[in-house]
Amino acid sequence: MLQKKILQYSLYCTLLFVISFAVHSFILGTFDVQHPFTLWKIYLFQSIATLVICTTFEVIYQTIPSLKDQLGFFYLAAMFAKIALFSLFFSDILFSSLVLSKTDSVSLLIPVFLFLFLEVMIIVKILNRNN
Repeated sequence: MLQKKILQYSLYCTLLFVISFAVHSFILGTFDVQHPFTLWKIYLFQSIATLVICTTFEVIYQTIPSLKDQLGFFYLAAMFAKIALFSLFFSDILFSSLVLSKTDSVSLLIPVFLFLFLEVMIIVKILNRNN
């Protein structure tokens, strides 16, 4: 059951990564928009981070029953850690003197919110299970 869930989450993250990155890149290419950052790396980071968080929560839920009640609090800590790691890995974009245009800012936030939505949907399903 655990392996099936992990495979399912991997599939969700991969599909969201491939489809949203392709659509996003196509739209940017259509309007000939160039960013001062690599969009692929941002999508990849968000995809991997979402997969790690969802897999970790599934493993904790299925293997350590005594922690099921604390998973919501762990999720808050995981979100803080994800934001901190994102800030660390992409500090050259976020904290440089480079001024991002609105298009750059929106392109930076689109993958964040897409994967946040997927992550929340999966975590809510885990938390609402009655095993």
